[in-house]
Amino acid sequence: MSHPKTTSRARGVVATAYLSLFMVSADNSIINTAVPRISASLGAGTPDVQMAIDAYMLVFASSLIIAGSLVDRMGARRSYALGVGVFTAASLLGACAPSVPALVLSRAGMGIGAAFVVPSIFGLFAAELTDEGRRRVLALWPAVVGLGVAVGPVLGGLLLTRFWYGSIFLLNVPVGVLALIGTAVLILPVAPAPAARRPSPVGAVLLLTGIGLFASAIIFAVDDRVPGWLRFGLGAAGLLTLVGYTVHERRTDRPLFDLGYFRERKFTGAVVAMSGLFFALFGTVFLAGQFTQYGLGWSPLQAGAGLLPLAVGLTFASLTCVRLTTWRGPKSVVATGLGLGALGCALCAVAATDLRYPLLAAGLLSCGLGMGWSVGPALTLIVTSLRPADAGVGSSVNAMFQQICGAGGVAVMGLVFSAGYGAKIAGAPGLPTAARSVSGGYDLLAHGSRQSTSWFVHGIGSGLLTAWIIGAVVASAAVVTVLLVLPSPTTTAASLTPGSRKVNV
Repeated sequence: MSHPKTTSRARGVVATAYLSLFMVSADNSIINTAVPRISASLGAGTPDVQMAIDAYMLVFASSLIIAGSLVDRMGARRSYALGVGVFTAASLLGACAPSVPALVLSRAGMGIGAAFVVPSIFGLFAAELTDEGRRRVLALWPAVVGLGVAVGPVLGGLLLTRFWYGSIFLLNVPVGVLALIGTAVLILPVAPAPAARRPSPVGAVLLLTGIGLFASAIIFAVDDRVPGWLRFGLGAAGLLTLVGYTVHERRTDRPLFDLGYFRERKFTGAVVAMSGLFFALFGTVFLAGQFTQYGLGWSPLQAGAGLLPLAVGLTFASLTCVRLTTWRGPKSVVATGLGLGALGCALCAVAATDLRYPLLAAGLLSCGLGMGWSVGPALTLIVTSLRPADAGVGSSVNAMFQQICGAGGVAVMGLVFSAGYGAKIAGAPGLPTAARSVSGGYDLLAHGSRQSTSWFVHGIGSGLLTAWIIGAVVASAAVVTVLLVLPSPTTTAASLTPGSRKVNV
């Protein structure tokens, strides 16, 4: 007779976990609307504020696998509370930051907290839910992440119309407190799965260094303040360090993560699918902001609202994902979702030819549908490929690839956009050299004569067209990889072990 109560508690655990996931996802995008306000309040240049934005993703990506390994050793409940607590405290520091260094420190703290929160959520779901329940809950994951990414700029714009820039960080504090209360009341303590041996610290240092260097190279790829030789050197050093990490992990008897998982087609195919999708999606969200603000002249608040078709597609697809996966199987649904992502990028590319928002909205809707239909089944494939003792670190590997590929999408598609714009402007007679950068062109051309404005708009469209073609190609390549790598679907009946407190929701 206690089953309904247990089910209610499990639903509360899911709500608590997804509340914090929304907070982490929104924080990754909400700060973008506050760059001018932060610059004015702290007396800092835009590049300095950009450093604070990059600090979050850099620390988040480089800490994920190590944090996931600690999650497996600490237990999901303790690590989740630790991550939420660190994220909330860092948000409070960010709201009151008196200088750029303090803001960078707070953003780095948020990245560390987020690195614990994400793998802990997988651990909580593994402890509380059956395979079928987990499949249903993970189907909602892309909607929560997508809503955070899409709603973040809108919330930021609304807050900044009435309050100081710190309000966008202060918003995290009550959310974090609610998540901590939910942890104390709803989540039962569970002993962590026994680990055979403590992982080698050498592997942890090599991985942290390699990911940090490689992620830095990706983040700074479009930063003209960093010399090209240094960006190349960071990327090369990061790759070499990661090669050293791979060699060490193969030889040690205390690996941080069992690389043998990559021989599992189900795991590898799902990770590739997520990586390709996040490359195209993050790049698309970034380019959509350039489309609406530079191309259409919208305000940050209007630009944030312009992303709502993405959220609509995500929500609809997430709610129908389980039924569709049951009918067609995970391989077909993941491939279809990636195909819709590629179609969305293609529609956005066509929209860039004459800067039509309705066609952009259709592309964003298609990308949202693609993400909503592919992420849930891919996450389920990843989680069910892992041994219980590796749930935290295994899910962190996937999240790390998502972050790096997402940052790569912004960097590569952003770089192609800037290059395409510059090439178009360079071919125009009589325009100043400074106008060949997007920001310079906006200052010098966008508000000038009709002819200069026309050149600026055509330059924006030209750069966006080429960049979105890159996104469509990457998503299409991921479709082909999924069709070749993912195994044919198998149906496994979800069972409830006698005496288990795992439930469906």
